Amino acid sequence: MKTLLSLCLVLFSFSLFAQDKYYGAKSTEAILRFEGKIELTPGLAAAQKKEAIDSQVQHLIGYFQSESFLDAFRFPGVLGQKYKIILKGQKIKGDMVEVSYHFEGKTNFHRSVFRNGRKTQIPLSLPYNIDKIYELGVVRGKNLCSDEHYNSEGDFFYFWDPDKDECPLKGNTTDVLRINGTLDELENTTSTYPEYDRLYQKDKIKVAVFIGYIDGPTNRDSGAYSYRGLKEKFTDLGFELKEEKKLFRHSGQRVTQGVNYLATFSGMTKTALGTNSEIEIQLMLAETEMDNRDSTFHKYLIEAYENADIIAYDGHSGLGGNLDLNSLPTVNFKRNYQIIFFNGCSSYPYYNQNYFAAKPGGSKNLDIITAGLPTLTSTSEDNMMAFLTPFLKGYLSSWQTLMNRLEASNGEETTYLMGVNGDEDNQFRPR
Repeated sequence: MKTLLSLCLVLFSFSLFAQDKYYGAKSTEAILRFEGKIELTPGLAAAQKKEAIDSQVQHLIGYFQSESFLDAFRFPGVLGQKYKIILKGQKIKGDMVEVSYHFEGKTNFHRSVFRNGRKTQIPLSLPYNIDKIYELGVVRGKNLCSDEHYNSEGDFFYFWDPDKDECPLKGNTTDVLRINGTLDELENTTSTYPEYDRLYQKDKIKVAVFIGYIDGPTNRDSGAYSYRGLKEKFTDLGFELKEEKKLFRHSGQRVTQGVNYLATFSGMTKTALGTNSEIEIQLMLAETEMDNRDSTFHKYLIEAYENADIIAYDGHSGLGGNLDLNSLPTVNFKRNYQIIFFNGCSSYPYYNQNYFAAKPGGSKNLDIITAGLPTLTSTSEDNMMAFLTPFLKGYLSSWQTLMNRLEASNGEETTYLMGVNGDEDNQFRPR
């Protein structure tokens, strides 16, 4: 995991929240509202206060999947990218000030949260002072309110759980802000389709699949197993392996032997629209960290963003860093219709609105599938094939059917809160 890249605070009106719709087999979007407060140093400008509050509320990403939250609320969720913060006032507390604010923003929760109605209360725990909170959880050099392995201050927000058994903050109401919020379920799409006419009437459909190494670039890494498994599955579907090569490492001006692999497949598919389409699949295994000295993955990723029709990624999200548009060289998205599947841990908070904003035409030309929770390598191949197979076979499955099948591909594993955004304004309907 990587430390958090600063998320942009995006301010939207409630009407914009309501315009967007979503579908997940076991997940739904909802608006979270609460009245919060934070302890800050005096003299900060409004923008600085909002930046601090932004850092404070990011802890909800970890809290909504923490053990203590699930004990209290039963069902997991995740904070989204769209929210607004309205400053309300402040009062002096010694040499500090307490700033109060209203929060309103999108979240993604398990559907069962709303089994008794479309509105519910939710318990929240936030750090009262974000500059002090990490050290308050440290015992003998280790933070006991976070993950056992990912224990740095940069990762702290993602694993925030102030009520873990050994956490010094357990039950603390001075340094931990304990409040209630409300969740209002948003309307979901019920019968939407990918823009199949814009896909299947092309002479060549380009599919780009990226598999990231999980623990390191070795043949025994789970990412390498997924890469080899997908090669077999594409062949079983009738696609011919045209070429496979080991890519060179690009680091600045140096080009050396690398650990990235690229396999290219090709085949013809007769689609349910009656067209005969050539489908080209590029399958890549790579080191995907943004700060990796090898830039090969991001070079091919940018090419896919600019030229591919369907893009699928399975690997670490890097807490938003590995596919962060602001950290990549300029991506010149075109006005073609694209589908992007981000099968990485908690991709929902990182790879939604920024991609729609970068794509000409926004959601009219782009559909995005994300996961609200950490995903597991044990379902990597099954998830990828559940997503890709209907397109490779030229089917006309609805997004609701596609997402239900994607959820079923988890098998015995728990839900990842996967869902699709951007489908609400799609025009295609089968006859």
